[in-house]
Amino acid sequence: MSDREFSVARLTDLPPVPGMHPVEAEGVKLLLVRLADGLYAVDALCPHAQAPLAEGALCGSRLVCPWHQSVFDVTNGTLLEPPALDGLRRYPVRVADGEIFVSWSDTPTEPARVPRGAHVSPNAGQTVAIIGAGAAGQAAAEALRAEGFGGRVMLIGPEDFPPYDRTNLSKHFLTGDAGEDKLPLRPGGFLTSLQVERVVKTVVELSAPERELRFGDGPSLRYDGALLVTGGVPKPLDVPGAELPNVWTLRNVDDARKLVAAVADKSRRVVVIGASFIGLEVASSLRQRGLAVTVISPQKVPLQKPLGAAVGDSLRALHERNGTRFHLGEGVARLTGDAAGVRAVHLRSGGRVAADIVVAGLGVRPATGFVRGVELAEDGGVVVDEFLHAGHGLYAAGDLAAFPLPHAGTGSERVRIEHWRVAQQHARIAARNLAAGKPAKALADDGFVPFFWTFHFGERLNYVGHATGDDEVILDGDPRQPPFMAYYARAGKVLAAAGTHRDADLAAMHELLRTGRAPGVEDVRRGGYSPVEAVQRHS
Repeated sequence: MSDREFSVARLTDLPPVPGMHPVEAEGVKLLLVRLADGLYAVDALCPHAQAPLAEGALCGSRLVCPWHQSVFDVTNGTLLEPPALDGLRRYPVRVADGEIFVSWSDTPTEPARVPRGAHVSPNAGQTVAIIGAGAAGQAAAEALRAEGFGGRVMLIGPEDFPPYDRTNLSKHFLTGDAGEDKLPLRPGGFLTSLQVERVVKTVVELSAPERELRFGDGPSLRYDGALLVTGGVPKPLDVPGAELPNVWTLRNVDDARKLVAAVADKSRRVVVIGASFIGLEVASSLRQRGLAVTVISPQKVPLQKPLGAAVGDSLRALHERNGTRFHLGEGVARLTGDAAGVRAVHLRSGGRVAADIVVAGLGVRPATGFVRGVELAEDGGVVVDEFLHAGHGLYAAGDLAAFPLPHAGTGSERVRIEHWRVAQQHARIAARNLAAGKPAKALADDGFVPFFWTFHFGERLNYVGHATGDDEVILDGDPRQPPFMAYYARAGKVLAAAGTHRDADLAAMHELLRTGRAPGVEDVRRGGYSPVEAVQRHS
């Protein structure tokens, strides 16, 4: 196997330190990264969704993806933060007479997927049970092996489908742009290669003090450590007629399959009840399939609580420009229909909306009804500490974890954040503690920062940090006419930011929040604030 070398640029082509410069050789897209300690070449596209990494933010040696904020170390390609599952390839670089040469083998190697630990942990004879076989469960299983855990790892969940990209169900899968083959996170046999046991069963009781799982059938299971990542279950539509055919929720692959089959006839009329993220994403996807879509919600402004009135209203306007109809500030009194299915949604105000299909997007509640022996929050979330430890060797992550958020100024208050990437972040941290056999890795150790995205009619809104619509919202630009940024502030401190077409700035905000260097309110209020420039000043 021989290496081939290509001239890709001259030093004078590169921006000053620190800087990035995309190049291409023989059809291979590369990213040259110039740091104070040298020059590096890595893959130019994020392995998660092929985002152009040059459009992200470089913060020291940390490179934040512009689309979904995966984070990589450019000096060695290591993955530092999800949702990407793999790191980046790194390519040898040579400079001669001001010319930059990059080389690679005739047979390109895949990036390292799961770096196996250099040692086998002392708990090699123990069992770790991961309850919940979604993206967080997959991330935890991989992280356990990466940390050198040599014991038994069991990934348990009721779906007879490999761990998959749940975020795609309401987006590209529902529009028809992506089939089921695009959903699995890993190729077949991947878990087996890590000696992870996939158990397709429903856990009916978890007794934390006894460290025992009981299933709907078969013998119970004793474990040494466990991670609970069962996520949430959709809140039911509690009105007369909710049991009629063609009334749906969307949470898993089976739900998505049935909904896609139900909307195959494009003449059908769809009513979405609830202007939640899932509700609006479903509305966007079904409008793109050509269906008539109406959204009914008691909220007067969609998503006002998480995003604020201006940003929420801009999403409503985007939907209306694309044909979605709204009944806002309205409640649902009942559904009517016949044996063939729902026919109408009746409003509390007395109105009536014809419907062939109803989708309830009312949010979720934590899937913890089977958990015994640990503290639960009022809403059913599992109360955890800064290590994500609930007690008795049980950790909890993702939608169901009520956790203390670092750097949020919330004191002892715990929050639950229902998003796929947060669940993966949590799972990787919890896995490190399970591998260590004790709480050792805290959320704040790497400056944990939440992030989520939502997608409507081809427009992606990114949100980094954590605040509420009750906090002060400072706009840089008009949300109805992107690009724009919205900064969310409390007590003179910026806690979060959201925006569209400001990917690099939002990626840089991730690092500013992570390192405790978020801007002050006056910095953003006077306009023209650049998170990218702020990061570069400190790199």
